[in-house]
Amino acid sequence: MSVQGRRPVCRMCIFKVSRVDAAWAVLVLVLLTPLAVVSEDEESLPKFIENVPNITVTVGRDALLPCTVEQLKGFKVAWVQVDTQTILTIHKQVITRNPRIALLHNDHRTWHLELKNVREKDRGWYMCQVNTDPMRYRQGYVDVVVPPDIIDRESSGDLTIREGQDVTLTCRAKGHPNPSIVWRREDNQDIVLDTDKTERVVEGESLHMRKVSRLQMGSYLCIASNGIPPSISKRTQLRVQFPPVAWVPQQLEGAYLGQELTIECHTEAFPKSINYWTNTNGDMIVSDDRYEPIVAESSYKVYMKLRIRRVEPQDIGTFRCIAKNSLGETDGAIRVYEIEPPKAHSNGVFGAEENEVDSGDGPPTTATHHHSKERKKYENYLHPKGINDLTDQHRHTKTHDSKESGHRSNTHHGRRPTYGSSLGHDSAPCCHASAASVASLTLAALLAHWAARSLATPQL
Repeated sequence: MSVQGRRPVCRMCIFKVSRVDAAWAVLVLVLLTPLAVVSEDEESLPKFIENVPNITVTVGRDALLPCTVEQLKGFKVAWVQVDTQTILTIHKQVITRNPRIALLHNDHRTWHLELKNVREKDRGWYMCQVNTDPMRYRQGYVDVVVPPDIIDRESSGDLTIREGQDVTLTCRAKGHPNPSIVWRREDNQDIVLDTDKTERVVEGESLHMRKVSRLQMGSYLCIASNGIPPSISKRTQLRVQFPPVAWVPQQLEGAYLGQELTIECHTEAFPKSINYWTNTNGDMIVSDDRYEPIVAESSYKVYMKLRIRRVEPQDIGTFRCIAKNSLGETDGAIRVYEIEPPKAHSNGVFGAEENEVDSGDGPPTTATHHHSKERKKYENYLHPKGINDLTDQHRHTKTHDSKESGHRSNTHHGRRPTYGSSLGHDSAPCCHASAASVASLTLAALLAHWAARSLATPQL
């Protein structure tokens, strides 16, 4: 028989396996064979002070399994992972090659097993045992909990569909315990499942919506939680395609020539539309010194405005707002018609008031008149006039009128009259005359004047 095609035998590998098996056999024999005499009475055998507890630890944290034994004497303590039948420690030695496992030993009484940076594979039963005959032991369960995590490859990504179609969003998550899943809208609006059914929150891995409209467009959150923080969420963007639609709030606008006018148009479209205005001739309007197109966007909605800074005759007619996308186009019409400009209204009362208003070159007329009266009153107070002053002023007027050059007035100009019992040289001779005596003197003078004229008249 040819040796070709036969597999070579590794004698060293057989030897190593044999040595490993032998080593484990010896360890098990040492573990299971008590060093003390089995015939000792029950009271003298090792005793566990307390049970090994069941513990729950979050993945990535550390865990500690306590084991306290009294009266150990010559017996030995070992830790075993029950589910995998793996011996972890024997007495003071760590047997496993797992660097995350350590033994905390003190005073031949405490034998605590430490698990560092716990992983999911560490979940299971752990036994602390003493090699008595029969064997004595205590065991506890380590539950490794895992926060939720969404499985991207099994969950829906962003979707784009046509308006009126059905859609199903899917979200799957892993974790321990098994996570629960709820759906919400990112804007906190209700989820429209059907034309007559809405929900604020939907539970389950799948979210099914029928005959989707543009109102259902938006971001949907899949939230997974299992009581182990933190909860996790995934955003799915739903886009709904539809051709443009437009409507005009005011289809007729009246304006007079020279007026500033703003017209408005609203459109909706997805994918995003191209929006522009055309003038009364059908030409596209671009921004210049007279026209200013204004566009404001919000989601799939567009608010269009056209500001005409100065209406001219060519603006009287129909303007159109136009929206186009890959699915179609639409427009809205606004007709501008001419109106009479407003007229200025005048009133006689207002005109009179305007005449009284000062032009700004000097003080107001009313204020000037009032000021003159106050000034005259002040001068009269400084230079009060008595009866003599009035009489002398009257005489001076008459003398001036008759042009008698040889007569001089006795009035003291610029001087205050003297009031007292003794009269000075310049004092008026009649300073104490009453109004009746003044009238008598005037009458006598008139009579004398008429008598002189009578004597001068020749007798017939």
